[in-house]
Amino acid sequence: MVSHKIIIMKKICIALDTSPSAQKIAELGYDYAKALGAQVTLVHVVNDPIYYTMNYDPIMGYDGFLTSDVIELVESHVKEAARFLEASVKHLKNKKIETIVLDGDTAEAILKFAATWGADLIIMGTHSRSGLENLIMGNVAVKVIKQTEIPVLIIPTK
Repeated sequence: MVSHKIIIMKKICIALDTSPSAQKIAELGYDYAKALGAQVTLVHVVNDPIYYTMNYDPIMGYDGFLTSDVIELVESHVKEAARFLEASVKHLKNKKIETIVLDGDTAEAILKFAATWGADLIIMGTHSRSGLENLIMGNVAVKVIKQTEIPVLIIPTK
């Protein structure tokens, strides 16, 4: 007889970047957490400043890290990341969602937070880049999966 262990997921960490796919990840991840009755924390990792120079259309009501039409980096990436996460919470319409801005290597920061917070599940997206792009830019989702014992739900963004 095979014994099955039931895993109850009560704490879900949803990792968001500021790409256009963040909305899909936030919405699907939050719907999943809601269905499980889980507590949610949205996280964003501030890493390479060049990342914040990409100009996207507004995501979940957040206009972006750039001001006006001029490529002008906002002085505090952490402050802007917090504003992005707060806009995400407002978009998801649940003031109980917690947010945290992390810094450092993206995969390491997500893993450290998830372990410290006691996450039962990490939800994140993958940009499904080509092998060459992954070699050059790395793949955060792959790094997280390889280095954690916490279950990870990957949402493809293409």
